[in-house]
Amino acid sequence: MRRLIPALLLPVFAATVLASDTIGRDALGPRTIRLAYEARVMPPPGTERVELWLPLPREENQAVRELKLSGSGHVTVVRLPESADRVAWVRAEKPSQPVVLGVTALVTRQELRAPVSASRARVADVDLAAYAAELGTSPSVQINDEVRAIARRETAGKPTVVAQARALYDWVFEHMQYDKSVPGWGLGDIPYCLKVGKGNCTDFHTLFIALARATGIPARWNMGFPMAYGDGKADGGDQTVAGYHCWAEFYAPGAGWVPVDISEARKHPELKDYFFGNLSGNRVLFTRGRDLVLDGRGKVLNYLIYPVARADGKETSGVEWKFSYRDVPDTELTRTAADYGSGSQPAATLALLHPTP
Repeated sequence: MRRLIPALLLPVFAATVLASDTIGRDALGPRTIRLAYEARVMPPPGTERVELWLPLPREENQAVRELKLSGSGHVTVVRLPESADRVAWVRAEKPSQPVVLGVTALVTRQELRAPVSASRARVADVDLAAYAAELGTSPSVQINDEVRAIARRETAGKPTVVAQARALYDWVFEHMQYDKSVPGWGLGDIPYCLKVGKGNCTDFHTLFIALARATGIPARWNMGFPMAYGDGKADGGDQTVAGYHCWAEFYAPGAGWVPVDISEARKHPELKDYFFGNLSGNRVLFTRGRDLVLDGRGKVLNYLIYPVARADGKETSGVEWKFSYRDVPDTELTRTAADYGSGSQPAATLALLHPTP
C-alpha cells in the first residue's frame, strides 16, 4: 500500500468533481468501477490493543457487489444504529506491526433525475412523524433563530415543498462561495457559514439542511468519494482520490428524496438548474450519518468518511489511507458469476436502487 494519505492531515479536504465532463459521460448510461479503500496505523510503542474502523459503501442509488474485506485479524461489519451506515472494524492485540484494514468492491452507479415536477405537495402534506430524524436540530445541524428567520423570509409565498426547497437552494447558492481560505471551513458550523459565507461542500449542504428543516422539509446528508471523467483512464488504470465529496437530499411527497449539490453548482454556475433535482453519477455514496459514536463510546464524530483508529481505547493519530478506483470495461462485466467467485452475480442481474421515502 503506497502513497497513503495521513488521515489527520486531510480531515475535511473535499476533492473537486468534474461536473462538466460528468454530464456528458452520464448520458452513456451506468458506470461500473472497482474501488479499493485501504487504511493502516502504526501502533504506539507498548500498545495493548488497536482498533481500526473504515466506512463501507451504501447500497442506495448504486449497486454494490463483490465486497471483500481484509485486515490484521478478523474483520467485523457493524451497522451504526443512528444512520444505518455500515462500518468495517478490526481489532489487533499487542500489535508489533502496522494494523491494516481494507475493502474492495464493484460499484455500478448512474445519473439520478428526481421527478420534481411531479410533486405539488405542501409542507403540511409531509408526515413529520415518519421523518423525525431528518427534521431535528443536532450538534452538526444547528437550527438557530437566524436560520429560522432566513427560512421564513426566503420561502414566503412559495406554496409547495419543491418551490420552498428551490428558494433555499438559490439562497445558499448566492450566499456561499466555494472558498477554503478562512479557517473554520469544512465543519458545517452554521454560525460560521452565516457570518463568513465561504466553505466547502460540508458547509454548503449543512446550511441547506438546516434551512430546509427549519421550514419543515425533511433533509439529509450524503457523503462519499468523487470520480473523475474524461481523463483517458477508462482503460483499467488506477486513479486515486484526495478527499471526500458530500451533497444533500430533501423529501417531497410525490417525488421522493430529491438530490441537490449546491457546491458543485457554485463551482459550475452553468449547471445551477441541473444540480437541483439531478445528480451526476461520478460519485460513490458511503455514509449518511452525522453526530456518530462508533461503538457507544469515544468522541462524537461530526461525520464519518475517513478511517478512525484507537489505541487502548483512545483515538490515535497517524492513520494513513488511500482510496483508488478504476473503470471496469463492459467486456469484463459480461462474464458469468463463476468468473467473479462465490456470491457474485452477472452484470445483467444488477438493479440500481432509486430514492424512496
